[in-house]
Amino acid sequence: MGSLDKIIRPIIIFGYVLVGLSGITMLFFYWVSFQTSLPTIHIYFVIVVSIWDFVTGIGMIKLTRWGYYLFKIFLYLLLISFPIGTIISYRTLSYMKRNNIKNYFFQK
Repeated sequence: MGSLDKIIRPIIIFGYVLVGLSGITMLFFYWVSFQTSLPTIHIYFVIVVSIWDFVTGIGMIKLTRWGYYLFKIFLYLLLISFPIGTIISYRTLSYMKRNNIKNYFFQK
């Protein structure tokens, strides 16, 4: 079980990061909305993206099938965020393919 933990650990940590960042993003935009007058569309967009990140993170932590698919969609969307998002996404997708991470999500 030790080698299993080493292989899947970075993915689970990424899930915790997504959950944390979704909360931080919501709090930040809540604070900013009192400081300035943001258009309503921005607030709704942030809420939808934060909820999606939160749900994706939970699915990754629990190693669910839908978590795997949401994470893959997240990574493919992150590819267009040049240059940092592209690097993170490419390296994560390569890691997932090299270590056959899909099997960990589809064990149940």
